[in-house]
Amino acid sequence: MGSTYSTADTTDASGSSTSNISHVHNVNGFTPQEANYLSNLRDLLRRQETQQKSSEYSCLASVWKYSHLLALKELTTSSSSSPNDVTHIETQLMQQYPQQIELINNRCLQLDIIVSSNPDTLKAASRLSNALQHIICNNDEGGKNHFLEFVSNMIWRHGRGCNQHHTLDFIWNVCALNATAAELSSGDIIEFCCHTASMLHYMLQNEDAFNFQSMELHEPRVLATEASIIQTLTSSLNEYVTKTREHEHNFAGYGVTYNSNSASSNNGGAEGCITKREFSEWQRKIVPDLLYCSVVRMFEVLFFPPELPSHLLSDLPKNTKNSIFQKYSRPFPILESSKEFTTKTTTKAGDLTVVSSPVFGSNARSEGISDSANNSAAAVSTLLSPPIFAFTSISTTKFGEKWHRLYAGADGWTFQKLEHAIMGYDGPTLLVIKASSKQHETVTLGAYTAAKWERNKRDFFGVPDCFLFQLVPTLRVLKSLPKMGTRGGHYMYFHSNTNTQNLNPSKKDELAEGLGFGGTVRTPRLFIDCHLEECRASSKDTSFEEGHLGVTPSDDPFSSTFSPSGGASTSSTLHIESLEVFAIGNRETIMRGFQAQNHYRDIADSTLRNARTVDKAAFLGDMRNGVIETKAFAHRGQVDGRAHGCLKDDGKANGM
Repeated sequence: MGSTYSTADTTDASGSSTSNISHVHNVNGFTPQEANYLSNLRDLLRRQETQQKSSEYSCLASVWKYSHLLALKELTTSSSSSPNDVTHIETQLMQQYPQQIELINNRCLQLDIIVSSNPDTLKAASRLSNALQHIICNNDEGGKNHFLEFVSNMIWRHGRGCNQHHTLDFIWNVCALNATAAELSSGDIIEFCCHTASMLHYMLQNEDAFNFQSMELHEPRVLATEASIIQTLTSSLNEYVTKTREHEHNFAGYGVTYNSNSASSNNGGAEGCITKREFSEWQRKIVPDLLYCSVVRMFEVLFFPPELPSHLLSDLPKNTKNSIFQKYSRPFPILESSKEFTTKTTTKAGDLTVVSSPVFGSNARSEGISDSANNSAAAVSTLLSPPIFAFTSISTTKFGEKWHRLYAGADGWTFQKLEHAIMGYDGPTLLVIKASSKQHETVTLGAYTAAKWERNKRDFFGVPDCFLFQLVPTLRVLKSLPKMGTRGGHYMYFHSNTNTQNLNPSKKDELAEGLGFGGTVRTPRLFIDCHLEECRASSKDTSFEEGHLGVTPSDDPFSSTFSPSGGASTSSTLHIESLEVFAIGNRETIMRGFQAQNHYRDIADSTLRNARTVDKAAFLGDMRNGVIETKAFAHRGQVDGRAHGCLKDDGKANGM
């Protein structure tokens, strides 16, 4: 799974389930303690739901509060009997643990602030709340067992492969206007997932992210950026559905089932309708972890709340080993600097090196914080970076933990600076380019690779664990293709004449000068020139899946992206506005990568020092022997015979 936090039960990258609790699980994947806790939670919620609703998301708010109260009760009492009244529980706990209850009440206020920060988030919270109420108030004889099974399925206690279709069914029912809806608006289902992820992100923030007086977030959400990522995901889904239906239509006469009703409803826009099968296929191909990093994690946090701060745990009985509370870290990573690993100077714990990205935003709050001495310092941002969420939905294993920036244009806009920043780092890296077309269209694209960069191989290198991507305006993920004999395998390319010895400077090197992915050594598929000015991207090669990068070709004959000879053009040239390279992975992976880079640089420095160190005796000997041309010893041939002070008869010096 590559999870960035510890839960009672997790799922690894292959989809298998791994547990952090050593107890024997029952049929629903829960320990007896967990099953009893969830049963009590359901009983409390069923009693509450008979009362009048206090808000549009009252059931969601009740689950959030009651899960905290029952988890605290589990830590403070040994009784496992079913509680009868939530007010009685809260009053009893308030008498003994007022600080803990105050924290729980503040977390409930935080949820109110989160939901009210965006009307679309409120819409998602209301939908989720209504669905939870329907599940909780199920009155059939097996209602309690069905509830346990539902929670187990939603948090993937039996693994991704077993439970993912349950999550999709739930999301589909939440977004459907009626229970029998065969199609949904693509925008609706993407919006629900994205806004659920936003709620999850802010629910795991500390209290300093919220202003309880004004009932607002201290850092206002950048709604335009959030909407942009929702649009790029929606466009990706619509594009996939359009191509799939065209393919099915073209092969309808060859035994392929074709749904004409579905095809007629597709318009390729935000209002396009999709079927559950189409969404599932797109999600598995483009964003395999979209459901996990939004809805599944939301249910984990909702039913197994975040642990209390350490100073509040010290007042509780010491039976926290099997606590219902769970330890979570940020669900989506923040940007970090590489200075922690590349400089020898030590920094204070908690000191933040500000990293500002034109694509991913800043890792620091704009206003900063002040200590007791009124010294200003940068504070870690609490904002969600929607582009990082998009990458996390592609793979939590690859993108869900640490992001350390290796290079940015501000470090020096030269190919040599870029080369110095990435060479020697032995670990996965993400290249991100923000560029613009001649029509002033903004495009964000790049590549991921698990292989280290190599200098001037004059050929391709790398491993199949890489892919090309476009983030804006439409998300596309173009995976590597298997190498077939001599076909394919052109994954990474790096070449610069500034670092190669050419005995004949007049001879022009026909190889492309710069870095790239795919294609050939003369025309890589995705290529950045050695001046860092232009980025060229084409639609196909033998090493990566087919798909457009950059400006999407136009069907308009008068457009600059249309070729009269072969239809729409298959390549585009973009002007680079920003270029960044990130080291990504868990802390151990990144630490090993920087250690390898430091070792690489030490060897390079040592080699350079040795090259500059000259044996003076050998140097003078070479000069005397004429190996090194110089006039320093020319006088020796002109003073023949002067060694003993005797002269020849003709007046010239004569040695004896």
